[in-house]
Amino acid sequence: MGLDEYLFSISERKSRSVRVLPKILREAYTYDVPALIMKSNTDRLSADGTYSFFLGTPDASLRRIASWMITKNSGTPEVLASVLIPLWSRHGREDLAIAALLLANMDHARMGTDPWLLLEGLLKPEEPIEGLLLCVEEILRAGRPCPNEDILCSWLHRGGVAETLSLLCIHASMSRGRSPKEAELQLIVEGDYSKAPDFVRRVRHRILDRDQV
Repeated sequence: MGLDEYLFSISERKSRSVRVLPKILREAYTYDVPALIMKSNTDRLSADGTYSFFLGTPDASLRRIASWMITKNSGTPEVLASVLIPLWSRHGREDLAIAALLLANMDHARMGTDPWLLLEGLLKPEEPIEGLLLCVEEILRAGRPCPNEDILCSWLHRGGVAETLSLLCIHASMSRGRSPKEAELQLIVEGDYSKAPDFVRRVRHRILDRDQV
């Protein structure tokens, strides 16, 4: 049975159940995983990225799964917003990738929600930078605007994961024509990044040295 056959076999009721969907997705992730993928690599990436699991599900399969979820819940987008919580709590790499796709593509206008504020509410004290970057890139790729200055500055003030998320948003939006605001730049200059990962320090440098973008 292939992925499409598996998804087709799911009943309408189960496809709209916040309680059941995480179990369905965990099974769906196992389809189309390349036979030669090195388990040692996925295990290492899982540990390094603070993921609970990393199966190596191809991006195309994850997009197919997310598309199926959005289609099945086109009339009930609140289901998609609700399922973000158990997916992020379980914290598999594929879970965060699906969350990124849902945040980017669910009907926020109908629900009166903001993808960035939903993402903010999901954050744990420690998050994989790759997972945060997935979310930022997908939301911006879907044509959503960057968080406003007030939100970005509040994240920079908070420090930790929120600060990293703000840096990623600012940097990613620069390549899409947005210039950092003076208040954002001032907070970035004043921040202490001595213990930040190398990647975060590089992003900070590229924001402050904007001619490199």
